[in-house]
Amino acid sequence: MPLRISFNLGDADLQHYETVTQQTSANAREQSTEAIIAAAQAVLGSAGGSHAPAFVRERFARLQTLIDMAADPEWLLSQEDSRRLLNALACFSVSPAAPAVGLLDHAIMIELVSRDLEHDLEAYRDFREFRESHLAGRRRPGVDQDAQRDEWLRQRREVLQTRMHARRKRAMDAAGSSVRRLFSLFGL
Repeated sequence: MPLRISFNLGDADLQHYETVTQQTSANAREQSTEAIIAAAQAVLGSAGGSHAPAFVRERFARLQTLIDMAADPEWLLSQEDSRRLLNALACFSVSPAAPAVGLLDHAIMIELVSRDLEHDLEAYRDFREFRESHLAGRRRPGVDQDAQRDEWLRQRREVLQTRMHARRKRAMDAAGSSVRRLFSLFGL
């Protein structure tokens, strides 16, 4: 029988995660995209695989999606969106100034990051699904298949990223001050 546990993050808790975010974001400015992604992958590897509790595995699956999004050469984020994503992933990089964190701290940070990037994650999942399932049956004979595929991906990416930006703006406009504070942690 499942047991639901919830908790509130108070001002001191939010300050802790804000401090970690600021320290790792500052550290990330000196790192390459590849190094930031590698650090996030190392955190992902620390999850303990199938031995971790289900709620931790669920959050680490979100981290995997963020890593996939950052590394996907066909997703083509704008410079601003890419920086935002890398700032979020940098929260999982090792910084000498950042306090040691454990599995639960990482799960909480993933929760915060994935809430901040909720619309980005949704758009990317839709893009990936479109690419994997819809393109297979859309081939037209006598047409350059690669050019056709690239055009369909470009069109779908534009629609999804436009939707992502609109939803993010609506969420920010409707958010209370503590939520806005969290959004600002990752470079908004």
